[in-house]
Amino acid sequence: MLQLSQEEQYSGIPVFTLSELNTSIKATIERAFPETVWVVAEISEIRCNTKGHCYLELVEREEEETIAQIRANIWAYTFRNLASKFEKATGETLKQGMKVLLQVNVTFHEVYGLSLNVRDIDPTYSLGEMARKKREIIDRLTKEGLLQLNKQIPLPLVPQRIAVISSKTAAGYGDFINHIDDNPYGYKIFHTLYQSSMQGQEAEASIIFALRKIKEHRDRYDAVVIVRGGGSQVDLSCFDTYGLAVEVAKFPLPVITGIGHERDDTVVDIAAHTKLKTPTAVAEFLLSGMSSFEERLLNAQRTLIHLIEESMKEENHRFQYLVQHYRHIVRDSFSGEVNRIETVLHKLIHGTTQSINSHNNRLKLDMSRIVGGFNILLQQQENKIKHYGQAIRLLDPVNILRRGYSITYFKEIALKDSGDLQEGDIIRTKVYKGTVRSKVEALYAEE
Repeated sequence: MLQLSQEEQYSGIPVFTLSELNTSIKATIERAFPETVWVVAEISEIRCNTKGHCYLELVEREEEETIAQIRANIWAYTFRNLASKFEKATGETLKQGMKVLLQVNVTFHEVYGLSLNVRDIDPTYSLGEMARKKREIIDRLTKEGLLQLNKQIPLPLVPQRIAVISSKTAAGYGDFINHIDDNPYGYKIFHTLYQSSMQGQEAEASIIFALRKIKEHRDRYDAVVIVRGGGSQVDLSCFDTYGLAVEVAKFPLPVITGIGHERDDTVVDIAAHTKLKTPTAVAEFLLSGMSSFEERLLNAQRTLIHLIEESMKEENHRFQYLVQHYRHIVRDSFSGEVNRIETVLHKLIHGTTQSINSHNNRLKLDMSRIVGGFNILLQQQENKIKHYGQAIRLLDPVNILRRGYSITYFKEIALKDSGDLQEGDIIRTKVYKGTVRSKVEALYAEE
């Protein structure tokens, strides 16, 4: 304790330097907490440095209000063991928002202040807390009438247009696509990936965003598939949240999950239309649905063919009976009609022969007249043609050229007006025998 003169005393209250005060606090805390204690708290912040040490901010809340807060440290060697132990028991990693039961030493450092040194963790407490939260969410969804909502949407008989929510780098997504595309039945399923984070703190918001994008184009799809898998089964708490479960429950298309969560069903699994354990199982489910529908079609085809064959047999028997029954009636009726037809035919032939003979004579007379008139007309036309031919030969340009005339061309067009030319233009003149090529040196207008 700092020694002061009588005049420097403050009403008898002891005076310490800061280091003395902190040393006194440290000693008091060490006497009050000589051994480790168990502490229940929520992790509000967690960060690890490159050396492997883990630093926590622990809080206690009442109705979302923080009523206590303290720092905690987990040194690297201890953290490796505790993290592995916790993850193995719970399937989760230590993260923000998680409620934990920690065994700690209460320490006070003269410079860094009060903190907790974590020595151990009880995973069963966190498991109980996670299970309690999960039950609360399921109960809430049940009371709100949402838990069975998506299951009431009928799954199409042949779901061929699938919207897939996954990470394109996830092994489970690759398994799903390979199983769908390379199926032994040759079925074609159209799928579109909506890229999303499938674990970690951003996963819930990322998946909800993908669902809302699909909802904007829901007419393009028959169902939605949420798949992940491969690697560690950790960091799946996003599938046990109320917000994501509500989005799935209220989604206007059937939602099928295959998130590879072997240990237990998540809240999203329970709220979805159909839950399967792995992405491959989802692919098999879709393919088996198509196979089942194909088998139903084949059975219906076989049944229809059988019914048609039976119906045809019955109709054939009826037809044979009718043929036998009416054959005699038709034969008798046909015999009577034949006699009547022969009588009518005889009368028709006789009358026709007489009419033909009468008209044949008239036709011969008319034909003789037509032939005579036609010959006269032909002779007249032949004379006209000869006359026209003579006139055409006289007008042939070759005959005109022979008489001393010529034709002048400018740009391969017969020249009619000298006004179309200019001095220096090249013209071509056609005479009876040969062609003359000229250059215009002067032009004279005709008065």
